[in-house]
Amino acid sequence: MKNKKLIILLNHVYLLPGDPIVKAINSLSRWFAIPLALVLSLGTLCVPNTCAQELSSATKRYEPASVRALPGLRCKLHPAGSASTTGIPVFTSEDGYARFHAVRATADDAARRLTLDCTDSAGKSMSYPVDLASDDTFASRPLDLAREPGTDRPALKGDPFSYTEIQLIEAGYGVRPDPAKNAAAYARWRDAASKPGRLLQAKWPLLHRHNVTSSTDNLWVGSMLTGSPEYDFIEATFNVPTGIPGGDQTTDTEISIWVGVGGGTGRVGLMQDGIFLSTTPTTASYNSFQEYCCGDSNQTSGGGFSPNPNDELYAQSWYCNATGARDINGGYGCALLQDMTPPGAILSCTSPTGSPCASVKANPLCSVSPTAPECFTLGPTAEFIIENDSPQAIPPSTAFTDFTPKVTMSGSAFSTQTNSLSQTISTDPAVTVLTDWTKDGTHILVALGTTDETYFNIEPRQPSYPLYCQGPLQTSPAPNPLTPFKWASEGAGAKSPGPGECVWADRGPRGTEIKSGDSNVIYGYLNQVANLPAGKYAELGVYRDPNIDNDMVVTQIVGLVSPPFSASVTLP
Repeated sequence: MKNKKLIILLNHVYLLPGDPIVKAINSLSRWFAIPLALVLSLGTLCVPNTCAQELSSATKRYEPASVRALPGLRCKLHPAGSASTTGIPVFTSEDGYARFHAVRATADDAARRLTLDCTDSAGKSMSYPVDLASDDTFASRPLDLAREPGTDRPALKGDPFSYTEIQLIEAGYGVRPDPAKNAAAYARWRDAASKPGRLLQAKWPLLHRHNVTSSTDNLWVGSMLTGSPEYDFIEATFNVPTGIPGGDQTTDTEISIWVGVGGGTGRVGLMQDGIFLSTTPTTASYNSFQEYCCGDSNQTSGGGFSPNPNDELYAQSWYCNATGARDINGGYGCALLQDMTPPGAILSCTSPTGSPCASVKANPLCSVSPTAPECFTLGPTAEFIIENDSPQAIPPSTAFTDFTPKVTMSGSAFSTQTNSLSQTISTDPAVTVLTDWTKDGTHILVALGTTDETYFNIEPRQPSYPLYCQGPLQTSPAPNPLTPFKWASEGAGAKSPGPGECVWADRGPRGTEIKSGDSNVIYGYLNQVANLPAGKYAELGVYRDPNIDNDMVVTQIVGLVSPPFSASVTLP
């Protein structure tokens, strides 16, 4: 993972005809591949990876909205007349308002009327009408955080080392990194600790679990440290993106953005915290959570606060003991989630008897009780993740949420091998990059930075087709993985590709697909089929991108396969 070169990809640049910059950009190396689209109606440069969404949703955007209800309710906001299982989750604040984001409707818009179905702590149900054409729905009603159940946490003053780590944890500042061993992690913590905030109550159990999945599943994208276990603590900052109403033809979706320790296998004690972003074509909501996955409902909590788009969050997750101290065998999971954008909402869950947010107890360890239901294995990985929650939250939706701008996670993890907060995507001996395997809706590109950054960019939907390859194939390392290959002359349905060759299902290559000197390349992370061994076959979903010198871009990894191959897929 060392000595990596940073490659900048500007995926979409829109210019007016005749712009003098066109010739200059076209002369750049293919490593700075810049597709040019002449858009007469747009005369400015777009932010990378956002233009397609902005153009497709030019007339739609979410605005802050609210409706008066009662304090302390858990609700679902959905179209009037539809089932309450649809829509987005919303919580009401102590002032009695349910706050969310919505697309302003016209008076004759069929989608203007919604219903807010709610339940209080005693289980009593109630409903409220919501009119998206009403100015009152979009009236400014900033949340008064001082009225929310909790405790004020002042900005940390003086020398942080004048306090013990337990004192800092109990006061709501989380685990203090060692500046001598990880200056970047200490700077992130110091920045968060120097901001005042309010320690808030975690109000409700989560509506569904963040079940652990393997790297061949389509629910996780991001980076996973696996080379220096056991990991017992993780810290990171990340930005809150803005959902795009119906972007890339998505409908009801939900994602969660989180950091955690302990995932990556089938039976784990995954301590994690982060946020949800739930969307429909007309509404969106943002909620916070912490979870010790995957046990009973008492090991999850959500609804502590609702961040806003463009907020910057600081998150810590760690295995702890009853005092909140970092301890992989302590029997508990702790979390700190701080919104560093004023007014500064904070979830600090560090004691089993803590108020307003408690730590959570671990299940029996699999090493001690292997037959115990939902036993825990601790610390095999540390993760920086965006998770596709759509299948759990709003089935049958399977798409990731469309969002802008890119999400950047910068963070590190503590390894019991090194006994320090030393592990990042650039220092850990084994880093797994989890790519987006979904076949419909928005596609997320994952890339690694040069130090501790994981980037998540939205790519507009691309039609892709099966490509069959036989090893040996060599894949270059992150952050710009490339897999050179040779074309087979016949389609895989007629003849299997030879060693080091790839080919379409129904035909051989033609036209611009063929590059001189056998310089054909597959661009993107291939995960478990990277560096495909000799004699092994893999099936990939790819498309040819004329904007990066006609390279093949991977969108799906089917995995290892065996001949004979089907020729039923017809290419254009």
